[in-house]
Amino acid sequence: MNLPKSVGGWTRSEKPEVYDSQTIFSYIDGAGELYVGYRFKNLKAYKYTSGEPIEILVELYWMETADDAYGLLSADWGGEACILGTPPGDKPRALYGAGLLRIASDNLYARVMASQETEASKQAVLDLGRAIVSGRARREPPVIVGALPTKVEVSGGGQFSLRADRFRFVRTHLVLNTSYFLGYENLLNLDHTTEAVVAEYLAASPEKTPKSVTLVLVRYENPEKARSALTHFRTGYLPEFQQKPHESAAADRQFAFIEDGWVGSSLVGRSIALVFECPDEAVAQAFTGTAAENLKILEKDHG
Repeated sequence: MNLPKSVGGWTRSEKPEVYDSQTIFSYIDGAGELYVGYRFKNLKAYKYTSGEPIEILVELYWMETADDAYGLLSADWGGEACILGTPPGDKPRALYGAGLLRIASDNLYARVMASQETEASKQAVLDLGRAIVSGRARREPPVIVGALPTKVEVSGGGQFSLRADRFRFVRTHLVLNTSYFLGYENLLNLDHTTEAVVAEYLAASPEKTPKSVTLVLVRYENPEKARSALTHFRTGYLPEFQQKPHESAAADRQFAFIEDGWVGSSLVGRSIALVFECPDEAVAQAFTGTAAENLKILEKDHG
């Protein structure tokens, strides 16, 4: 990574501050778990200063894979989408807002932020972003993200749509809990080998369904781990459900009603689908059924 020595009226510090998975907690108090949860390798932080009080901070988070960098960006889809790469078809994912630019480019997650937003500082931040992504490969989103249905049709009427600003790729239960809290225990047996996505869906007629529905898809290393995780979830999240299960015709799809609404679960090869806070069983069936079909296609295409 060759960051420019100067950009606009700002000059870079000679040496960066460097942090690894053990020391990052001293740099980001209270948020280090987020980065470690995505197989974080190291962070290099540079400061750009000028004669003005405005500073620009560049944080380069080097991750193990492009999926991990994508996961960090997916924590917040807010901001203006930026095309930093050339040609136009090569578009590293970047979002800008209020002086902060966030980038996922191959296995790098970067944050470039100005202490105060002006026209000059915004231009400098974007120029630094272009330098960061220059020559870097564009990667596809994590495979499991492609299994998210954009719409779910409910038998008998009704439709739910994915909120494009409310889905997140995760690997660990600590990160999952920041999007949808399942409990302090790792009920889904998530670790750095798993790939999961949590997404929010809204009904076409929100007045009939005031609460959103949450879908969680998880992909494991093998079918045995997937089945073990699903059993662990059902036992830990729905203890009474194991005694009197309300089952569909398919043995690997089950549904239960709890205080927050209907919960559905489905097993497909080495993946599972879970849906929460459904207004009725038909909605839970529609979500698990649609997700299962998408997961079957995923397994066929990616093995």
